[in-house]
Amino acid sequence: MGRWQEAVWVPDLSAPGGRRARQPFTYRAYIPDLLDPAALSFSAATTADIAEAEAAIAVADHGHHLVAMETLARLLLRSESVASSRIEGLECSQRRLAEAAFAPEHAGETARQVLANIDAMRRAIDIGACEHDLTVDHIRSMHALLMREDRATGRFAGEFRTRQNWIGGRGDSPRDAAFIPPPPEHVEPLMADLVAFINRDDLPTVAQAAVAHAQFETIHPFLDGNGRVGRCLIHTVFARRHLASRILVPVSLVLAAYGDHYIQGLVDFREGQVDQWCGTFASAARLAVDGAGLFEERLAAMISRWRLESEARPGSHLWRACEQTTITPVFTVTSLRDDLGSSSTATTEAIERLEKIGIVAQVSLGRRNRVYLNRAVLRLLDDFERDLLSTADGTAGRLRTSARAKTAIPPALLPSVEHTLLESFPVGAQSPPTTAALATISGYRPDEVRAVLDRLAADDLVEPADPPGWLLTAKGHQLRSMLRANEDLRD
Repeated sequence: MGRWQEAVWVPDLSAPGGRRARQPFTYRAYIPDLLDPAALSFSAATTADIAEAEAAIAVADHGHHLVAMETLARLLLRSESVASSRIEGLECSQRRLAEAAFAPEHAGETARQVLANIDAMRRAIDIGACEHDLTVDHIRSMHALLMREDRATGRFAGEFRTRQNWIGGRGDSPRDAAFIPPPPEHVEPLMADLVAFINRDDLPTVAQAAVAHAQFETIHPFLDGNGRVGRCLIHTVFARRHLASRILVPVSLVLAAYGDHYIQGLVDFREGQVDQWCGTFASAARLAVDGAGLFEERLAAMISRWRLESEARPGSHLWRACEQTTITPVFTVTSLRDDLGSSSTATTEAIERLEKIGIVAQVSLGRRNRVYLNRAVLRLLDDFERDLLSTADGTAGRLRTSARAKTAIPPALLPSVEHTLLESFPVGAQSPPTTAALATISGYRPDEVRAVLDRLAADDLVEPADPPGWLLTAKGHQLRSMLRANEDLRD
């Protein structure tokens, strides 16, 4: 809980919009209590949710993985940063982000800000993984990285605010604001208390991350970027407590999609309903780690299909290029050569083989010549959000706390299982793939695949074959080629 403190707002007539708020008025700012770990208690249901979430994360972190952990972690970090930025209204497709990472000089401001979010989140994880305790300066350093590309408030990067801020309402004053954080003189002591709370080791990790994030958002210590830094802190806690040392839990993806529950959860926290908020957060974390596992399965199946179709030999440059181009989906012959440690000739041959099976294509990017793009992995990353939040039949999933969860992801951005399955048909297969083979390649269950194949057959896109299997029709081949050749279905 906390208390409300009245203050008087005196408009700055020299500031933009200041003339529209000529008269001083009284407003109420919220000052949270210092965190008391001894007062934290959870219901049986929330305790079970927290335990299940931690067990699922631990299994994912320490279990056997189908792809290299560096590959998986870097791709999940990209998705997590995109989602965290989306919550703040910064929309950026995976393709635009990949192009910005390759050629920052041609990137728009939004893409550069999302790249800065990736750097801040990586910094947060590194801080959590070090042996030293978290400090207030560490959090400032995350904010400094995050806000370096912000034209409006970048000059305050890494600095706690010295004036009142607010959430919602008007831009020129806190009148009609949805929430007003504590006055600036309370920021330093509240942040010192929060850091001390994060440095504890005697709390359930998921609950500690949930409380730390909600308290940070309540303090709102910076003029801007608080939401993104607060979500970075979640990963600091996970790394510091060694719950997620190898894998990244994409919890922001869930929080972004269930924005109504996310905001309500923060309100619940401020109103003293810590149990409710921690249950919501644990549910989101469990959904996130389960989705990450499914994403890994589909990524591994996709890479295996490329290796099969390109006839790559294990350990060859082509074999490694199939995975490396998922990490750096925008590349040149030179950059891929350096990543693989191969010759220019071998690298060029690998790219040509991947071009032949429709995985990579040459694109234009600024004045650069012969830039290549792995569209398939970018589509997989964009599709990951829907995979994470939907059940097998395509209906929206939901958090434990709601029977009417709404997704913030526009339906137009959602992929279809049919598209995934069409792209799973091997090129040049000697015999028609069976339902089981297509299930292995696509990452879906055999019963899911059979239902989709029946729908595709009804649309004359596939047909049964003898021996038992499935073939693409001429119409199916045409649609499959369109899917693989399309520059970007979502741009």
